[in-house]
Amino acid sequence: MKRDERKRKKELLEKMPYTKDQLNELSISDLKMLASILSINSWQKTKDQLVEVIVENVDNQKGLDLIDERSEEFCEMCGKYVAIRQGAHIVGENDRSRINILKLCPSCHNMFDTRLKPRLHNALKAAGVTNLPESWAKSIHIQAIEASWKSPKRIKPTN
Repeated sequence: MKRDERKRKKELLEKMPYTKDQLNELSISDLKMLASILSINSWQKTKDQLVEVIVENVDNQKGLDLIDERSEEFCEMCGKYVAIRQGAHIVGENDRSRINILKLCPSCHNMFDTRLKPRLHNALKAAGVTNLPESWAKSIHIQAIEASWKSPKRIKPTN
């Protein structure tokens, strides 16, 4: 992301949450940038459509935290600079709201999904914590294998 874009993104974030009138005053490019920040698909949407969708997501606007960290290109787990970060869901059963997503480098994303979640799940369960996310119980690789075994299109081995 270019320096000017990063600066503009930070300016837009600092003014959140927006009212409908404030959103109508923004340019289409600013609205698309806000939609991106809020994980809203802005593809082929008009300015009016974008304003409506962003207004509908007013809870997401209020729920944004870690604004400075999210506007920079650093992994939120290891702190290293990465040009392209991946969005890792904290709780897989939840929606794609920004509060539920960490921006991680590919290595940390893999570590988070395959090692950290299952270990946290086991440690918290052992400590007596209830209502833990089911998506944390097993590594994403194990979840994928189990899902493929349940698939109706699975090719059955022949004897």
